[in-house]
Amino acid sequence: MNWKNLFSPGQSISTDEAKAYIKAHKNDTFQLVDVRQPKEYEQEHLPGAILIPLKELISRKDELDKAKPTLVYCAAGVRSKAASQLLQGQGFKEVYNISGGIKAWNGIRAGGTEEIGMEFFTAEDYTDIFKMAYAMEEGLKQLYLGMKDLVEGKEEKELLQTMADFEDRHKAGLVHGFLPEGDEIPDISTMEVMEGGMDRKQIMAHFGPHLHDMEDILSLGMLLEAQAYDLYSRLTRKEGEPKRFKLFTHLAQEEKIHMNYLARKLDQILESR
Repeated sequence: MNWKNLFSPGQSISTDEAKAYIKAHKNDTFQLVDVRQPKEYEQEHLPGAILIPLKELISRKDELDKAKPTLVYCAAGVRSKAASQLLQGQGFKEVYNISGGIKAWNGIRAGGTEEIGMEFFTAEDYTDIFKMAYAMEEGLKQLYLGMKDLVEGKEEKELLQTMADFEDRHKAGLVHGFLPEGDEIPDISTMEVMEGGMDRKQIMAHFGPHLHDMEDILSLGMLLEAQAYDLYSRLTRKEGEPKRFKLFTHLAQEEKIHMNYLARKLDQILESR
């Protein structure tokens, strides 16, 4: 190995440039790779990131698509710089090292292992998969409506209603594009799970008492949407059946759009101060 190549100039981008790139491109047109260790990933990671620790990168390179632009990050940019050089040496034409890594990332993050939430989508029957996805949308809607009852301000109530309405639109999109032929809209009245695989009652108990203003609400919404986006992104990568793959790809893109909407709203509030 030519070790000098690991320290030669490569294609580096700032965290702001990376955020803009991710926002502007559909999920299936690029790949975001986390080259840290599993424990680091579990504590926090960028939503939708593929975990391949640096020491496993060469042996697992076939899990990545050489034809797709590849954004690589680590904790501070050192391991990812080495990773970007390694990938370029393996024939990846468009590789970008995110300078500063996750420590410099001023934006939405997800948490948990690679397997968190996956257990809800182990059914073989597509109808069961659809029902779970639909239930998760409804679960998050009910969370937002429940929190609407906890806040006092008019603006805060209107924001939470808007966030609940987003979930209704997501559900309508699922029914329109993915409801199995001949099936009826499923009864999900007894299910408490919501997007990202989290329990609605636990989230309500943990976060509900701490919602004091618009910033709190938007930050929580971004966290929940990031977890959902991350889950559907992981499911997309592991899914080989075309119908389920299409469903998960749609869900991931919808969560990304909602997540970006909440981020814009938060930026507007912060800039107005």
